[in-house]
Amino acid sequence: MVFGLLLSASALPSAAFAAVDEAGTDSADAGSGAGDEIIVNGTATVEATPLAAAAVEHGNAVQIVTAQEIAATGATNFAEIAQFLIKGANIGYSPDEGEYTIRLDGGSDRDTLVVLDGVPLYDRGPALEDIWGSTTIDPHMIERAEVFRGGNSLFFGSNGGIGVISLVTKRPDGSSKFELGAQYGAFNTREIWGNASFPIDPDGRHSLMVYGGTIQTDGPRIFAPESYVDNVAKAGGIQDYPLNRSNIGVKYLWKLDDKSEFRVNGQYTQIEFHDPFPDAETYSPNRVRYPIVDFSLDRRWSENFYTEVAGYWSNPRLNNTETFAEICKTPAGCIDPTTGKTTPFGDATGKSVPFPNKGFGKDSKVGGFREMGLNLRNTLSLPNILEVVAGVQVVSYKNDSDPVFPISNKANTITGVYADFRPVIPFSPDTKLSLALRTDFADSFGSRTIWKFGFRQPIGVFYIRGNGGTSYSLPRTNELYADSPTLIGNPNLKTEETETYNGGIGFSQSFGNVQMNAEVGAFHTDVTNRIQTTSGLTPNTYFNNDRITEIRGLTAELDVRVGKGFAFNVNYTKQKARLDGTDLQINETPEYMIGGNLRWTSPDDRFSVTLFPRYQGPEYATGGVNSSLRHNFGNYFLLNGSIGYRLGEERQHQIQLRVVNIFDKKYAERYGYGNMRYSSAFIRGEIALNSPEYFYGYEFEGKPRAVYVSFSTQF
Repeated sequence: MVFGLLLSASALPSAAFAAVDEAGTDSADAGSGAGDEIIVNGTATVEATPLAAAAVEHGNAVQIVTAQEIAATGATNFAEIAQFLIKGANIGYSPDEGEYTIRLDGGSDRDTLVVLDGVPLYDRGPALEDIWGSTTIDPHMIERAEVFRGGNSLFFGSNGGIGVISLVTKRPDGSSKFELGAQYGAFNTREIWGNASFPIDPDGRHSLMVYGGTIQTDGPRIFAPESYVDNVAKAGGIQDYPLNRSNIGVKYLWKLDDKSEFRVNGQYTQIEFHDPFPDAETYSPNRVRYPIVDFSLDRRWSENFYTEVAGYWSNPRLNNTETFAEICKTPAGCIDPTTGKTTPFGDATGKSVPFPNKGFGKDSKVGGFREMGLNLRNTLSLPNILEVVAGVQVVSYKNDSDPVFPISNKANTITGVYADFRPVIPFSPDTKLSLALRTDFADSFGSRTIWKFGFRQPIGVFYIRGNGGTSYSLPRTNELYADSPTLIGNPNLKTEETETYNGGIGFSQSFGNVQMNAEVGAFHTDVTNRIQTTSGLTPNTYFNNDRITEIRGLTAELDVRVGKGFAFNVNYTKQKARLDGTDLQINETPEYMIGGNLRWTSPDDRFSVTLFPRYQGPEYATGGVNSSLRHNFGNYFLLNGSIGYRLGEERQHQIQLRVVNIFDKKYAERYGYGNMRYSSAFIRGEIALNSPEYFYGYEFEGKPRAVYVSFSTQF
């Protein structure tokens, strides 16, 4: 199977869609128990949720990344998977630091939505600081990632304005299965994972899966020593970046009858990481606790009517300890009474002091939120006339932080009513058309209506597709109410709004045992009232940019398979993201990206070699007074690779060697701007507040060459 298979890049013939229809192309939730085998180019199949199958059929670009492809990367976090397998994905922040987001097609953190079995991992903005939900994902539990491009908030809710990454995890199916793996490698990385499924009754109508994993790593260097402010370095700020993640869970399946099934999952994830920034913190351990419970109940009443109910509860909470350098502010110097040592004026004493509410033990206050969701969806099919998907989605979330933070615990409840109409055109039955509306009701904004459309027209081995839609994103809690020495909230923020269009022309053709697929496409997005932070102020705050953020992009992809042993893919995404009337690329949005993969498998399916190249074009960061500082931290090439060998009569055991950054390229995952408020020069008055010398830039360093070895088995 080709890595990162782009379903919409395949000229799916009507016969292929007929095969899907026979299985039932119902728009269930992304985590539905039902699944479809989508025929790709008439030569290969890939499993997808009914929602993904219907999206492809009606003009969306949907990329499927399978568990096999993920395993070939050997990745220990989802950011690395997205970076090398998901077309057009850009990683925000630093994966090895324990903080990252996934951004598609020029979007920001708030308009690419990541969902895990239908549970949104979007950060509602607790009082303390952001909770990075995607960091809690266990790569070994992913059965497949379904990447929806273009506006997809109609079914997934807000914050899917540019794209949705829907992760479907492994689950019990009534049979007995077992999987176990371990990995060791660079930076003293130690990882073990496993899952076991088994029936609990003779007929297999009731079954369980237990699963879990843990990883500990000392972590690579994130900041160069020269990036640290002098007093931060003197107080011990230069340190390792250990990162630990552990998760455990249990899943239950009840097959009520041949037409109904009930599923429930409970899981708990804890991640611990350090993120002291070089301009301020000397010590900064974080702990995120992320419990999730989700369920689904689906029922096929007849060939033409299907119902699904899905719901979830999540309650992520964060403890953050942050300390800053104690600095002598007495012109005559400071004497340590215990040692008699004198610290000069403006220098660090060697001790550290906690920030308010970010101390040790009980002085480390908790920030978090609680979220619940329920979705009822029905699909009604009138053969050769119309298909209608209609439902109601209710999402409720509220602050769940320590009472010391002056933030209301009142729940914000949003009720969405939606309908998607898919008519059959009598004079052109192969033309697929979708027209949909959704209206959300909430106390915080009254009501808001969004829309979505899609179409797909096959023309022999070619096709034309297109889709468009609108979305919105509410201000987060910390954006409204943050209160710290460096950042304050803005309670007057408006809702951010997105309008996007996405289209493409593609073809699929076989030449003997060579299968070729290709697509060229474009996207057009406008973001209004974009929520951003100021730069160069003390403190900074949030604001709505009154300029429209215009994102214009081009895409191209070529996919080639030769028999079963060779697969090649290359994809290109060019994106111009600028404020209207300007020519300046916005921050942390690469001007272009080139990615792909190359895989060779031996005829006996035992030996495989996979390469993952990626070139990142220009990418900028801006800071300082009046945005006077600007730095391009892009323009670099990375190559990862893995070699795998399978043992056993059924090839059930695998040894894999993984190499990250094969050419040991020095590059930056992110570029930030700090200030000198803790420097000796500023304390002594040699640097003025908000003067040009007060600000400086530094790199979040990418991972150097690293080698890992893993062993896994399944039966």
